Amino acid sequence: MPARLLFYGDDFTGAADNAAQFARHGHRTQLFFHLPEPTTLQKAVAECDVVGVAGTARSLDNEAMASELRPIWQAFANTGVPFIQYKCCSTFDSSPQIGSLGQAIRLMQEAWPGCLVPVAAAAPAFGRYTVFGDHFARAGDQVHRLDRHPVMAVHPITPMHEANLAKVLSEQGHDVDSRIDWLTLNAHRDDVQALVTRCLNENSVLFDGLDQSHMVTTAAALWQLSAQRTVCAVASQGLAHGMGQHWRAQDLAPQTALASGLAPVKQLLVLSGSCSALSATQIQHAMACGFVGVRISSNMLLDPASPEWTACQSLVVQALQKSQSVVVFTALGPHDPEVHALREATHGWPAGQLTQRLGEGFARLAHASLKAVPLKRLVVAGGDSSSYTMRLLGADALQPLVSHFGQNAHFATLVSQDPMLQGVEVLLKGGQVGQAHLYEMALQGFVGE
Repeated sequence: MPARLLFYGDDFTGAADNAAQFARHGHRTQLFFHLPEPTTLQKAVAECDVVGVAGTARSLDNEAMASELRPIWQAFANTGVPFIQYKCCSTFDSSPQIGSLGQAIRLMQEAWPGCLVPVAAAAPAFGRYTVFGDHFARAGDQVHRLDRHPVMAVHPITPMHEANLAKVLSEQGHDVDSRIDWLTLNAHRDDVQALVTRCLNENSVLFDGLDQSHMVTTAAALWQLSAQRTVCAVASQGLAHGMGQHWRAQDLAPQTALASGLAPVKQLLVLSGSCSALSATQIQHAMACGFVGVRISSNMLLDPASPEWTACQSLVVQALQKSQSVVVFTALGPHDPEVHALREATHGWPAGQLTQRLGEGFARLAHASLKAVPLKRLVVAGGDSSSYTMRLLGADALQPLVSHFGQNAHFATLVSQDPMLQGVEVLLKGGQVGQAHLYEMALQGFVGE
């Protein structure tokens, strides 16, 4: 049976999370780190239930997004698969200028004229909720409206100043035709035909999501709709989780679900390009547990030829050769002085240039480390920087291995023509993912959730 859904993830960590949500329900899933050759894509479509391509659109301006997405959308359209997902962040990170979801929608409508564009940003299992069109996200033990979220309201690239998702999209040039709220989803939980009929002649519909049953109901309605017209959804991993549940309930060729355990490893390399407060807590916890901490200074990012890079690489490799674990980081939280200094120094830089430069540096460090030490496991933190890191490192794809859903941490094995990378386990995580002890857990392994 050919693939039922194709998706593009606008950063690598989110794309890996999306892939894991399908795989957790037993559906054969492959995630490419770049657009594969047509024959490779067709082979994956023939063998898998879900095929994804991870990208960097979240950090790109509109022109660069068009250059990235047009070839991917055309390749997807050539497969004939009628359900496409643009995997957006569950905090809807975007702006009219950078990572524009409106631009992503325009490019989908260009590739699939007349398609339905549902918007489903909620991921209740991860603390992301849409209620009467307004979006909310958990931070710690509190849930905040998106524009008052302690991290997203001050995001360094795409700060969110509006919680109403229809208004966010309108500012980016896309108007939502209608909204299906959570009360309506409750009313049609056992019979989605009314939702199908309601959406059939719309151009774009915004879906609420307050609990996981809402995501399953939304997925069921959209799956039915895809038999009648192409569906191009802008959706978080919450829809993937809901669709995986719906397919499994329909006995649509489920395979073997992900395992729930991860074996310990002798040492771990963590590359963190996130400046979130949670990431700072994770870095500090790791160092308290014996990880060697190595900082990437703003000077190193401003000057790729800086001798500090050589010194940094030596520190990392020497620690790994002593069987120590290492966490390399750019900042300890959003108020780290290095963050302010870097913003000032890179003001006016093209979109994505800084994260690409960080990805280049991380890829060099990872390559040198893997060459010096047979590392079995690697963690890359930061949605934008991880995207560039994995592409520049030379990995071709990943296959979901095991997830710890309590931490929303998804481990996978790398697919690469480079034997040094082939089979290496990797965790790609966003700045808002995991608990304080995540890196300790990634080192020591876990059994169950």
